[in-house]
Amino acid sequence: MHHTKSKADIAATKAIADLTAKAYSIFTAVVCEHLPFDFIAYRDGKCCRMQAKYASKNLVNNISYWTDSKGNHQKKYKADDFEFYAVYLSDID
Repeated sequence: MHHTKSKADIAATKAIADLTAKAYSIFTAVVCEHLPFDFIAYRDGKCCRMQAKYASKNLVNNISYWTDSKGNHQKKYKADDFEFYAVYLSDID
């Protein structure tokens, strides 16, 4: 079993590799962890904000989780937070 943050890293890495192989340019935040999306995929003059998710048992959760000095938090995504999910299905990789 992977830690939740490790799962998120695996999902983002797998999605970036897949999109790069499909001729997308990928832009990632260097200093901001508080954006509602994980990275931007760019191709043919269009940018898409992407939210990477690690899905086991083919379930995708539409909630963001994080921990800080005040405890554990969660927040549902809004419809305009990003354009697409990039879902890594661990059961079929």
